[in-house]
Amino acid sequence: MKKLAFVLSSFILFACGGNETETTTDYSNITFTLDTVVVDPGNEIINLKNGLWSSAMTDDKQYLYIWNMDESTLDKVNINDLRLEEKIKFEKEGPDGVGSYVSWLSLLDNERIVMANFQDIGLFDMNGKKLRTYKLAKESFKGETLKDGENFNRKSIITKDGDFIYGLLGGWTIENQSIAKVDFKEKELRKFVLPGIDELQDYSVMLKSDQMIMISAADKSLQRVENKIILSNSAFATLFVFDTERDSIYQAAYSPTLTKSGKKGGYPKEVDSEDQFKKVMGDINAEINFREPIWDPSTKRFYRFSYETIPSEISNKPISEEEEKKSISKVYLTILDENFNLLGESHLLQLQQPPSYPFLKDGKIWYYVNVDDELGFVRMTFD
Repeated sequence: MKKLAFVLSSFILFACGGNETETTTDYSNITFTLDTVVVDPGNEIINLKNGLWSSAMTDDKQYLYIWNMDESTLDKVNINDLRLEEKIKFEKEGPDGVGSYVSWLSLLDNERIVMANFQDIGLFDMNGKKLRTYKLAKESFKGETLKDGENFNRKSIITKDGDFIYGLLGGWTIENQSIAKVDFKEKELRKFVLPGIDELQDYSVMLKSDQMIMISAADKSLQRVENKIILSNSAFATLFVFDTERDSIYQAAYSPTLTKSGKKGGYPKEVDSEDQFKKVMGDINAEINFREPIWDPSTKRFYRFSYETIPSEISNKPISEEEEKKSISKVYLTILDENFNLLGESHLLQLQQPPSYPFLKDGKIWYYVNVDDELGFVRMTFD
């Protein structure tokens, strides 16, 4: 176990018209410890080929579900006991089929899970039985209309009654500019434009050559925090907050002091060679990248990691033949209050890669790590 110390920039607020001084929590000398734990798979194997890309966690952070595409199983991991509890078998085809490729999954509650493919979205129980199917393409909805090819192409938020889905609508060449609320019971669709989105520098770069077509775009994610849905984008610090009680959306902006608040933009939208594609993406990743905020309900704070990738030598190998490698990065931690005001931030000198799939449990930040092909987690404990 390592004990590490870092310095956070802190802010002091002075009350006007009196002798009282109100201060925020002192972040000037925070220490934390790091330790690594490994999940016991028993006699089974947890397939980490795609890391935790297709996974979902219960709200109480007791169970992690990992989709094993090779076996069509949902691997249920007990986080409290750090062991693989069971493998739940699903069918690919037929009335209970999940499809040949699961693009994302999301838990409705501890007994039901949503699994999406390129054709539709299915609601399943934990025995693999399909309870409901949600379709967008070629369906008729009251309210606003869908563009051709528009769908929920990222992990979306489904309400507990199973009737509403909130998500980003997009497609292969369709940019995400709005959050959609779809009422599948009343068959009604509403789109909510992201306020001020045109002033922020998003990006999407397409490689279009004789050999391949591929697109690299900013990571976007939705998360539910109490009655709000938060949209984050890796290209800028600004967050978009959707209030589900008022059906309204607003921009939550803050200004980091250790890094830029977003990417500079001006990147080409299309290139025609792999070398040019690697060069452009290297330049983009060297600028600041933001992860989604992590909510701590006990302290009413958000923790948010960001990072800048240190440029490395560009490989001459084709993209399809390149081995996955971890680039060295400058990693930062930002702390926000419940209203997204900046409380403090730090350059974490001890970390060389941004934490993967972080979550908060029992007051600690956990994040995924592959330990000799076994599922592991690093736990960051603040002293």
